[in-house]
Amino acid sequence: MNNWHILTECYIDTLLVRTLSPAKQYNHQFSCNNVLKTMSEKFSNNAALGIIDNDKDKQEVFNTFNCLQQFELFSIYQIGNKSHFIITIGAKHKAIEDFILKNAEKCNISLSDYNLPTDLNGLKNITKQIRSVKDAELKFKRLFTAIKQNENSDFSILAKWIEAFKTDPYHLEI
Repeated sequence: MNNWHILTECYIDTLLVRTLSPAKQYNHQFSCNNVLKTMSEKFSNNAALGIIDNDKDKQEVFNTFNCLQQFELFSIYQIGNKSHFIITIGAKHKAIEDFILKNAEKCNISLSDYNLPTDLNGLKNITKQIRSVKDAELKFKRLFTAIKQNENSDFSILAKWIEAFKTDPYHLEI
């Protein structure tokens, strides 16, 4: 299975996945809708894993998905009987910025040590200006690496899920 079957919503999500499960490239999409559409159209007969923010109300979409596991800050869904999975990052109506802040807090890591704002709105201002994975890497790679190293973080759990999908996407163990 190549990494092209792992679809990410935005540049910061792509960097997160690249940090958690190092690989040169993932299938970056530009919106949640594009992730879902690409999974449905281009991977209809293949396994796929979409990673999206939980920042909008997608309830009508997720009513058709099976929730496999729900954590405080992210959830994992399966689409029907297919080997199509969606990971939503963030608590309900929250995005990756909240996920980053809360995981840094769990790990006693201060974002100011990484020249990043320590509040949600300040962090959103930074992430919304990112225009490439390289730009995201310059601002967030060190922080993501530090959080990933702490086993109490959701980053560590998320990394295990991504690796499990890469290892055997057609028999993903919950």
